[in-house]
Amino acid sequence: MAEPKHWQSASHPLSLGLRPVSWAYQLIEASNRFFVKPQHPGKPVICVGNLTAGGAGKTPVVRFLAAHFSASGRQPAILSRGYGGTLSNKSLAVRVNSQRHTAQQVGDEPLMLAADWPVYICPDRFASLRAAVADGAQIALKDDGLQNPSMAHHFNLVVIDGASGIGNGLLLPAGPLRQALPIALAKADALLVMGAATHDSFANLLTACQARNVAVFYGRTQATPPVFPTQEKPFAYCGIAKPEKFLASLAACDVALAGHRAFADHHQFTEAEAADLLKQANVFITTEKDMARLQNAAAGSALKALAEQSHLLKISVEIDDSDKLMALIERAIDARQANQNYKSY
Repeated sequence: MAEPKHWQSASHPLSLGLRPVSWAYQLIEASNRFFVKPQHPGKPVICVGNLTAGGAGKTPVVRFLAAHFSASGRQPAILSRGYGGTLSNKSLAVRVNSQRHTAQQVGDEPLMLAADWPVYICPDRFASLRAAVADGAQIALKDDGLQNPSMAHHFNLVVIDGASGIGNGLLLPAGPLRQALPIALAKADALLVMGAATHDSFANLLTACQARNVAVFYGRTQATPPVFPTQEKPFAYCGIAKPEKFLASLAACDVALAGHRAFADHHQFTEAEAADLLKQANVFITTEKDMARLQNAAAGSALKALAEQSHLLKISVEIDDSDKLMALIERAIDARQANQNYKSY
């Protein structure tokens, strides 16, 4: 549910004990990069990735970019792995249908995004890209996949949580890093810090970004609370990587709660859990990601009743100097589409 405590301390006994496993992980990751030659995608591809495991706020950023490119007259498509979805086939891309599919089939985040944008799921992002282009997509937003070396990207936007930073700076599982920091930053074109950069690790991280000419931008999420039909306090529930961020957003919006319950990230709610939640209150509030997992529940089920009684805390993104960020992305697309000089190559 919450990130492990040992990720915040390099001297934590568990972190020390897991370092040999991290070394093995690093060897496997390095071998993968050595043997896999990145292929140029042809169409512009922007990767929205992160340095660490756990929630960093990528999905709202993907939405932000999709809205920008759509407003500029270019049809965006979102490429997702479809984590946990039963339809996430190794080679067959599936276009997500928000009215027909369930989160169990395609993953909660793809289903949520598909309400507004074309979303394709497949572990093979080239298969997704081909399907998207066949449907008219002019630009692709790759949701996650910074560490996957198979596809070269026109631009790598790395999103990082300001409160968590890079933790103790160690690789999984001794720390939160998914790839050695010098390797990851060598591919990054820009770093987007979500929220105030309060974590101690930012001192070294920002210095490293400056040394590698990685542009740094700052942003934040903006929550919009629903209008509740009664004065009754809602009960909050969520199954996300950092439930404390959801609760903090509710508090910032002055939403008084009857109580709250947190589940593991990507948690698939059961009938029993839904029935138990329904005993807590008559009004509920949850995240869009959680609602995606309740979407299309069977009529008459407790899951359906919970969905009908739940209101959403909608999240949008504000980025300081967003015009400069988009101009940087546009220049990179033009230059790299022309000469195939991809930084992630």
